[in-house]
Amino acid sequence: MPLLCISLLALLLLPPSLSCNSTKSAGEIIKDYDGIVEVDLDNTRRDITTLLQNSRTACRTQDYHLPNCMAQGVNLVSTLSTLTCKMRHLGLPLTDRLTEFVLYSICCSCREKPTKEPKVKLKKRTATGQRRNEQRRIKKENRKLCRANAMLSNMTECYQILKAQSPET
Repeated sequence: MPLLCISLLALLLLPPSLSCNSTKSAGEIIKDYDGIVEVDLDNTRRDITTLLQNSRTACRTQDYHLPNCMAQGVNLVSTLSTLTCKMRHLGLPLTDRLTEFVLYSICCSCREKPTKEPKVKLKKRTATGQRRNEQRRIKKENRKLCRANAMLSNMTECYQILKAQSPET
C-alpha cells in the first residue's frame, strides 16, 4: 500500500515539462522528422562528436539515466519531449535549433528553468586558481556535450520506433 501511495504522489508531482499531450499523429511527426528534424539531428550529432574528438573526451553513456523508448508501454512523444527539454536545459548553443524544431514538430513546450541569482564573490585571483577554473569549465562543458550526445542517440531511437509504428510511412 505505501508503494502505491508513493507512486501516485510521484505522478501528481511530476512537472508539466515531463509530459506532453500532443495531438499530432505519428504520421505528421514522422513527416516533420523526415523533412527537417532528421537532418538537424545528424548535424548536431556530427558537431558534438567533432568537439568531443577535438577535446579528446571519452563519454560513458551509462551514467546519464535518461528516458529511453525501448521500455514497455512508453509514450514515445512524451519521451521525446522529456529528452528535448532536458537537452534544452543543458544550455548548449549547438542544440538550440534542434530543440526548437523537435518541440515544434511534436507540438510540445518546456517549462522554463528558474534563473538563479548571480553570486558575487570578492576573491583574490591567482594564476593557479584561474587555470583550475578554466579546467573545471572545460570539464563541465565536455560533460554537457557527452550528455547531449546520449540524448541525441535516445531521440533518434524514439523517432525510429515511431517511424516503424506509423502506418502512414
